[in-house]
Amino acid sequence: MEFAKNHYLKKFIKNYKGKQWQYTEDSIFQDLSRLGLKNNKTQQLSQIDELVYKDNHWIAKYDFRIAGTTQSTKTSGNRAIIHIDAKRMCIEILLIYNKTDLPKNKNETDYIFQVIEKEYPEIYRLLY
Repeated sequence: MEFAKNHYLKKFIKNYKGKQWQYTEDSIFQDLSRLGLKNNKTQQLSQIDELVYKDNHWIAKYDFRIAGTTQSTKTSGNRAIIHIDAKRMCIEILLIYNKTDLPKNKNETDYIFQVIEKEYPEIYRLLY
């Protein structure tokens, strides 16, 4: 989504030049394309944490690591917040960030939903 491209994604592209970021981005898209939906539940990947579900719409947190690094997906602190729309059979990346990019005085989940409410009101209305 445009908001994700215009914000923290720029930092990843700047910090991980060339093929390192390209491999990471390709890996994210491949992982998310394998995410299945079954009986109103997301088919779990170990990197996905479901945050909220309502009427065939999910918001989930996807953990990833940068290609060529030794950190695990969980400890890297790299996250993408995704919207899964089962009716349209699509996945949208709403945010992509490292935990160090977030405001220090806010809970991560609270911050995520504040951004979704402000930047993606149409998706927020589907869930609340």
